[in-house]
Amino acid sequence: MGRNIQGYVLKADIKHYFDSIDHEILLKIIRRKISDPRVIWLIKQILSNHKTKAPERGMPLGNLTSQFFANVYLNELDYFVKHTLKAKYYLRYVDDFVILHTDKAVLERWQHEIDTFLRNNLKVDLHPDKSRIVPLKNGITLLGFRVFYKYLLLKKSNARRIWKRLDKFKQKHKAGDIEKEKISQSLDGWLAYAGFANTYNLRMKVASAFAEAFNTSK
Repeated sequence: MGRNIQGYVLKADIKHYFDSIDHEILLKIIRRKISDPRVIWLIKQILSNHKTKAPERGMPLGNLTSQFFANVYLNELDYFVKHTLKAKYYLRYVDDFVILHTDKAVLERWQHEIDTFLRNNLKVDLHPDKSRIVPLKNGITLLGFRVFYKYLLLKKSNARRIWKRLDKFKQKHKAGDIEKEKISQSLDGWLAYAGFANTYNLRMKVASAFAEAFNTSK
């Protein structure tokens, strides 16, 4: 990013989010829009089917219902940030969110107010190690990318992971545990994801490695 890029970003996420969601609070939020007792009963069954250390808390990772309920739960945070704090530049993906502002002191105050709101209203906390305020010129790490003003990079750990995945695919294919078509589908998904960033050279290397390993003209 250029040196003239001014401002700061609060990059935050919620500590142990899926394990911390309070069932009673979630149901209270849902009841504002849904009054049908049969639907509420079904939601209770879904929530109670997941056993956690803390009773009446938590949802399983990966379930489609969990993804939906997780966003419903933090819709409360969205309203607080947009309508109470009146933050203009706010973006959230599940429990990861960023807020941009030109004044670092404002973001510091908002971070404290958000943490208090989450603790008092949703019984969750900001992650102490993953919630911080940094200059915009340093870029933002979000959803596996490093986001800069004029370009987008893939996180180094994500770039390294694809090579490990290819090695595992080779072993499984050699053992007859996976077909080449399945590997190709998985690779296509990764290439599409990585294509959002400035990764042309990396994607060409990965595609060439796949072609060489599996003797294909991909």
